Amino acid sequence: MSFTSFARPLAAVVLGLCAAQPAWAAYPERPIKYVLSSGAGSAPDTLMRMVLQEVGQRMGATFVVENRSGAAGLLAMQAIANAEPDGYTVGHGNTQTLGISPSLSPQSATAAQRVDLIVQVGYTANLLSVRPGLPVDSVQSLIDYAKAHPGKLVYASAGNGTSGHVGAELFREMSGIEIVHAPYRSAPAGVNDVMAGHVDMVFDNMAGSLPFAKEGKLKALAVTSARRSPLIPELPTVSEAGVKGFEVTAWSGVIAPKGVPADRIEAINRAVNAVLKEPRIIQGMRDLGYEVAGGTSQSFTDMVLRERAKWAGVIKSSGASID
Repeated sequence: MSFTSFARPLAAVVLGLCAAQPAWAAYPERPIKYVLSSGAGSAPDTLMRMVLQEVGQRMGATFVVENRSGAAGLLAMQAIANAEPDGYTVGHGNTQTLGISPSLSPQSATAAQRVDLIVQVGYTANLLSVRPGLPVDSVQSLIDYAKAHPGKLVYASAGNGTSGHVGAELFREMSGIEIVHAPYRSAPAGVNDVMAGHVDMVFDNMAGSLPFAKEGKLKALAVTSARRSPLIPELPTVSEAGVKGFEVTAWSGVIAPKGVPADRIEAINRAVNAVLKEPRIIQGMRDLGYEVAGGTSQSFTDMVLRERAKWAGVIKSSGASID
C-alpha cells in the first residue's frame, strides 16, 4: 500500500473527528437548573432570577430556578453536591451554607466539601437595629446601656446558627456585653417583634430591615459592613461607631458539584462577570440591598475559606448550635 493510499483514509478519520468535536463540546445544549436555598419571592430569589436571565442570554441557555428551602440550606446544598457534574445543575452558595453551617453540623461540612465555587455574585450588609422605645441612639450608647443592664437586652434572629445569630454573638464578644438570644422561625418574625417592642434588637439584612428603619418603625444604629452603605450613607459602620474591626456581610455566589469540566465552570464565570458590569444590573442589585462582587473562582474560594475560619472561631467560643 502506498503512503498516499494509507494517508487518505487516515485523513478522513481525522477530519471526521474534528467535525464531530464542536457538537460534542457545545455547552450549553439544554436548560441549566439553578438550585436555590431560599423561597420564591425572597431577596436572593429575586436577585438570582434577575442575574440569571441576563447570564442565560449571554450563554444562549435557559436557567430554571428550583427553590429548595429548608434545613438552613442543607437540602439545597445536598441537591447540588449530589447532581451529575456536567454543568447542567448549579446552584446558590451563601454565608450560611458555605461559611457558617460547616462548623455546625457534619452533614453541612460534607456538603460544602463536595462543591466547587464558580463566582461570587454579590454581598449585602446587615443592619443593627433596636426597638424605637429603647433609650439609645448609637452603637456606643447601646453598649453602655447593655453594660449597665447585663443580660437584660434580648436580640432576635432567624434561628440558631443563622448569620443573625452568630453575627450578634460576634458583636457580644467584641463589645464585652451580655445579651440574650431569642431565636425565631424566620427573620421577618423576629423583626416584627422588635418593631412591636417585644425584643430589643436585631441584626438583619438590609432588604428586610431598611424599609422599616426609614419609616421609623425600627431605630437603625449602624451597618455591619467594612464601609458605609450607599443605600443609607449617613449611617456609620459598627466598626467606626465603637466596635473596631467588626465586619459581617451576607454574601452569595454560584456553585457546582465537584467535577464539572473546567471549561464549563469558566463559561459560567465569564458570563456572570460580564452581566455584573451592566449598569442596570448594578442598580437592580442595589435596589435589593446588594453590592456587586464578581471575580475569579479562586478569589471566591479564598474569601469563603477566610469566612469559614472566622465563623468557626465565633461558633466555638460562643457555643452556638443549630436546632
